[in-house]
Amino acid sequence: MKNRLARLVAALALAVEHRPHLAGHADATAVLALLADEHGAAEPAADDPLARLAVLFDLSELDTELFFVAAAADLDVRFGALYSLVLGNSQRQRPSAGLALELCGYGSLSAGARHRLSPAGPLRSQRLLLVEGTEPMLWRSLAVPERVIGQLLGDDSPDPELAALLLEVPGRDTPEAQRLGRALLAGSRVGHVKSRPGTAGLALARGTFDALGLPSIAVDLSRRRATDDAVHLTGLAVREAGLRGAGLILTGADDVIAHERALLATVERGPMPAVVVDALDWEASWLTGAPLHVEASELAREERAAIWAGVLDPAAIAQDASGWGDLVGLRLTPQEMLASISAASVVAAADGQAEVSVAVLRDVARRQGSTSLQGTALRVAPRATLKDLELTDTTRAAIDELIAWARHREALLAEGSLAGKGSKGRGLTALFAGSSGTGKTLAAEAVAGELGLDLYTVELATIIDKYIGETEKNLERVIREAESLNVVLFFDEADALFGSRSEVKDARDRYANQEVSYLLQRIERFDGIAVLATNLRGNIDPAFSRRLHHVITFLDPDAPTRRRLWAAHLEAVSALDVADEPDLDWLAGHVEVTGGSIRNIVMASAFAAASQDSAVGMRHLVAAVQREYQKLGRRMDRDKSPQRIPVIAPQ
Repeated sequence: MKNRLARLVAALALAVEHRPHLAGHADATAVLALLADEHGAAEPAADDPLARLAVLFDLSELDTELFFVAAAADLDVRFGALYSLVLGNSQRQRPSAGLALELCGYGSLSAGARHRLSPAGPLRSQRLLLVEGTEPMLWRSLAVPERVIGQLLGDDSPDPELAALLLEVPGRDTPEAQRLGRALLAGSRVGHVKSRPGTAGLALARGTFDALGLPSIAVDLSRRRATDDAVHLTGLAVREAGLRGAGLILTGADDVIAHERALLATVERGPMPAVVVDALDWEASWLTGAPLHVEASELAREERAAIWAGVLDPAAIAQDASGWGDLVGLRLTPQEMLASISAASVVAAADGQAEVSVAVLRDVARRQGSTSLQGTALRVAPRATLKDLELTDTTRAAIDELIAWARHREALLAEGSLAGKGSKGRGLTALFAGSSGTGKTLAAEAVAGELGLDLYTVELATIIDKYIGETEKNLERVIREAESLNVVLFFDEADALFGSRSEVKDARDRYANQEVSYLLQRIERFDGIAVLATNLRGNIDPAFSRRLHHVITFLDPDAPTRRRLWAAHLEAVSALDVADEPDLDWLAGHVEVTGGSIRNIVMASAFAAASQDSAVGMRHLVAAVQREYQKLGRRMDRDKSPQRIPVIAPQ
């Protein structure tokens, strides 16, 4: 920049000489003398950051000179003092457009020179130069953004507006990344990666630039504030990539791209190639050029295992084989895995552990991949286990089979042939059918816990809508988010959504049938684990049965099962009355209720005993049984009851 400073000093001396009011002006003469003494002698440029900037942004020589005139006031305050004197305004220490043209040797009537300062010129379109004010063009002030000045001085700190949007993205070398890299190398300005939630689109984009041997930056516009202008931030991202000589990875703009053409136009005009990652199908009219479109895939199980193994001790993996299997089974993106590793390190340190364990990393990773459904489904961190389930042998065997399928489905379907042809999903769907209180919800929680996943219970109030078409949209949103997460999606009272289609008698019936048909088709394409529960199996549409992998019937408990349920729930009671000890055999044989009702009875007995300041005895249980039967609308036959214990007749 030394040569440019010398030329600018000479041009300013000439400008001072041509202004009569500055003839013999002591301040102007003194400042010029100081600048001439320091910058007057030209020197060979060893490493000129301005020359590099001109190459990166394809600036002409005139663009570079105009830029330097504007930047000089920020490089040396004495230039600002001279600009103020030449303009005859002590409040203005930046050059006007007219003065900049003059110092570069052009008159104000030069159309070509003035065009370099227009919004279409590279200086302004790339946000390297700001033209400030509302005066006529020649009187407006020229300024260089602080971020660009910092780059000239060797400071590559990002613009504060952009800093919070930058991402650390690992690369992924795939055939799609290689293909996209060749397209960019052939002259394409923008590449497009269609990335469904849960796929490694950002890693593919990073892999593209890695294949080209080009550094890259990733900007996530979904992190912007609601009041931020996405197009403006995109312009800053494009400029940042140019300043660093790096490829640009842009994501998080799905809500803007489809209706704001200026965003992609800004990317396309950028000095460096860019890859946009979103979940959209682009139209040909969105860009002037023809971008290459590729689709991202999920990380393979082997890739996830390699990433996790890089931070875990092999001995820890061997000690917790089950936890390791659950960890590798979590379908996370590379970004989520990196965030999990970082968070797990903090948790391990807080717990006083020298190394990150499989269990800690699994728990952190599980939370990392299951946060997006908040508001549409209730998150349940599973506490129930298979040991807590008191089921018939047949039902228990079916639950075990469901868990085995869920653990091995990804590895088996990765072979390709089992998935078959067509567009059906690779998900796993099960129906739990049985009376209320037979343990369907508890079983769903236990299944999720056994798989190391969170359970998300879909809130039907947020799904079902009275307006035509809205229920389908709501369910589509929930299922699409669930497909990208590591959760078990649970639909309680599923017959409310997947009920049988009826005979069409009016328009309302027709739309209702269309709604059910859509729901059946969408659940068939589901690519996750879903459990549906119903008390009324007969109300589920028959066509849905074909789309289910498992139909598990939860029968009302028989006497041996009821005895185990009574014993399990009474174990949780703090104190039992030894003088009035509960008769488990009698309760199991005569009180024919489900596990949910048994829980209610024991809880009511505990409250009743606490109010009497006594331990729980058979008398409390009998009274609670009577109240539970009244709630269920069932009668009690007192004639056959013993003196102390009433016999309860079955329904």
